[in-house]
Amino acid sequence: MRGPLTGLLAALLTAVFLFSLAGYQVTGRVAGTRLLGRLAASMVELDRWVPSHREDIQLIAKDRPQETVLVDDLPVDVVISSEAALNAGNEEMRDLLRAAMGRRLYEEGRGVLQDEEGGTHQPITEPVRWTVSLLGSGAHGFWRLATIVSGLLTLGLGASMLMARRSPLQALLGGAVGAAVASFLVWLVARGAGSLFDSSVDREIMRILRDGAWLGLRNSLAVAAISLAVLYLWRALMAPRLARDGELYWPESGEPPDLYPTDPNPN
Repeated sequence: MRGPLTGLLAALLTAVFLFSLAGYQVTGRVAGTRLLGRLAASMVELDRWVPSHREDIQLIAKDRPQETVLVDDLPVDVVISSEAALNAGNEEMRDLLRAAMGRRLYEEGRGVLQDEEGGTHQPITEPVRWTVSLLGSGAHGFWRLATIVSGLLTLGLGASMLMARRSPLQALLGGAVGAAVASFLVWLVARGAGSLFDSSVDREIMRILRDGAWLGLRNSLAVAAISLAVLYLWRALMAPRLARDGELYWPESGEPPDLYPTDPNPN
């Protein structure tokens, strides 16, 4: 593949790699657990739930100080340490329960998520169902594979461009800028849409989408800045010096490269 199609493909692969990297980061164990915990907390309005249930949880914990306590009045049934529950105030109890719900959702998926009637079936049109599926450990494996494959393809295509004496920097820069623009647009939409919903769950889903878009924007801007800096240094510093010393030879378009160029100034 030659000409502008090679650069276009390299830019596209760069954008795919950046999107995959953002997906890999947002579905990691730490980030995924935190985001899923926030989602589960919004379903029950945990800030209001904890003050009226903390004493009941601590009474159960007093009977079994060296064991655990099952909390089954939440969207996700969780087991917490009795010792941690006994020493927790409202804020600490909220963080404890939110982290426990996030861990279970991340590891076991949407099958453990209960509705108000205690059922675990989530309709296919339910946004919570898809959010949990997209942030779980299974999705993390998919994004890991996508990141590795797209990264290797991008490196391979960049290496082929270098062998053909073409710089891949402009393609990388174009792909990074395109990914940054797309991520910024998603961030703007998620931020604006969050204020339109009355449901705390829908607002939390928009916050999660906004956080994912922010990761994509941050990664894209970093790659764009590095590509732009390297491109500037090459054009401003290295290229003129190499051309002046006769060490840089760029064949004309359509001309096969000369592996053994002659010295233009034999004297």
